[in-house]
Amino acid sequence: MFADSQEMAPTGSTVTLLHYGYPLVETMVEEIRTRTANGQFFINNVRLEKPGLFNVIEKTLILPNAKLFPVSGASEQRRLFHYVRFNFKVSLVADEKRELILPIWMHLQGGYPVDGREIERLAVFDGENQFQGLEPAEPFFIKQSNPVGEEVLHALLERARQSTSHELGDTLQSLHKRLQRYLDLDRARLDQYYDDLKKDAERRMQKAEEGRRLTMEAKVTAIEAEHRSKLIDVEQKYRLRIELDLANLAVITQPKLALSVEIRKRSATIRRQIIWDPLLHTAEPLVCDVCGLAGLEMYLCENGHLAHAGCLSPQCVECKRTYCQKCAENVQTCVVCDQPVCTHSLVRCSTCQRITCQEHSHLCHAVEGKPQHIRPAAALSAARAADSPVPTPGKNAPSAPVLKERPSATRKKAAPPKSGSAAKAAAKPALTADYVEVYYGASRPLVSAYVYVKKRELAVRSWELTDEGISISCRCEELFCKENGLLYHPAPDEQILAQLNVLMHSFLIKYNVPEKKIHYYRMRGGEPVEERKLMLTGKWKDAVSLQEAREGFDRHE
Repeated sequence: MFADSQEMAPTGSTVTLLHYGYPLVETMVEEIRTRTANGQFFINNVRLEKPGLFNVIEKTLILPNAKLFPVSGASEQRRLFHYVRFNFKVSLVADEKRELILPIWMHLQGGYPVDGREIERLAVFDGENQFQGLEPAEPFFIKQSNPVGEEVLHALLERARQSTSHELGDTLQSLHKRLQRYLDLDRARLDQYYDDLKKDAERRMQKAEEGRRLTMEAKVTAIEAEHRSKLIDVEQKYRLRIELDLANLAVITQPKLALSVEIRKRSATIRRQIIWDPLLHTAEPLVCDVCGLAGLEMYLCENGHLAHAGCLSPQCVECKRTYCQKCAENVQTCVVCDQPVCTHSLVRCSTCQRITCQEHSHLCHAVEGKPQHIRPAAALSAARAADSPVPTPGKNAPSAPVLKERPSATRKKAAPPKSGSAAKAAAKPALTADYVEVYYGASRPLVSAYVYVKKRELAVRSWELTDEGISISCRCEELFCKENGLLYHPAPDEQILAQLNVLMHSFLIKYNVPEKKIHYYRMRGGEPVEERKLMLTGKWKDAVSLQEAREGFDRHE
């Protein structure tokens, strides 16, 4: 109790006045100051029952190159799992300062970020744990038995900090655009101002007498130096700085079901715990061993790692083994064809010690002691991509010479091996499409073929003339299309139309599309106009553009 005067005290009692600087007051203030706004909450409004859990897990998770199996004798285990909500104070500092509070939800056991909006919508946060008899689950991403220990929370905090850039994506993008626009305007203003000063000084210098020219030259130099200094200042002004401060955190405890399963393929078998979330009524995703993020679709590495498709190393062209980026040392490159080959299939020359694939083992020092560089023919590559023989032009089909081709520099991932359902799908006969629509125009050197089945878009492949050749972009029913990302060497000017027709028919041949079901549309003023056949315009007919594309392709050969 604080007393402002002795008049507040009852008659005959002794009152001690408390004021700032008094030891008791200072102790109380310090106690309040050191207390954080951190909290602990419990989610109790769940039912820990899920009949047929393995079947649910099997339908939820996608394993393109492996299969899920139950563990003999394994049963659902009830465990306490945790979320941690980190509230960050974010300061975006540039020409002005902007502050906001950014919440980041982290799965404590898995170590990956989650979307907390659905949890907040469904959960009832209690102050007491009604499942005290359950054991807490150990973290998966770090070897620690205490899930809410200081070391685990510190490691989780670092992962949460890395996730803030993703959460701030749209905000940062719009802010960068605004800052870049202001920077460009200030640069233009400074350039104009100092250019005028410099021109005026140079004009006066030309008219000046011999004795004053040195002074005017020094003035021009000073103007240029001041111009550079002002440009540096304005760049610093619009440079964005991001400051993160942890405001507080909340630990949320929730009971879940855990079931051990086996993930197998021919050369690897691993065990993982799959978690059933009774609040969200879903099986939680697997965690990638490479990037640490969650995903419902994972590939099994030959060394027992789970990885996203984007976290895989290039696939071996010989044995089709799949390695993740953590096992990248198991995949090397053939010095002849530049294709990836794994340690199980590579051939090391006993003479020059170079590494090749089995097909090119005799070419590693074939050209004056150096490797012979080979690029496969385009027709052969297209046939492999379509899993069909090289197409033969029909009576009315255009013919074209064999074309050179190389993988694009942006193409980094190869297709994982086919197994399970993917292998069965590959064994099925070719699809039959109802019709194909081909679009092209003069504004952009792009030809796109859309394949339709029952008015549903099944696949689309585009051919675009770029500075490095004819670039292929493909979205079809194959997860990893071998044609996607390839570059082709443009044919001579008079054969470019025939070349595109051959490329297009090699794509359409696997869909059994007759010529009369191919419809051509030329874009004019944003509207499609139907044509009887493909007619190239624009850069496709420009000899200079075609020659630049050929030279660009040859430079990267």
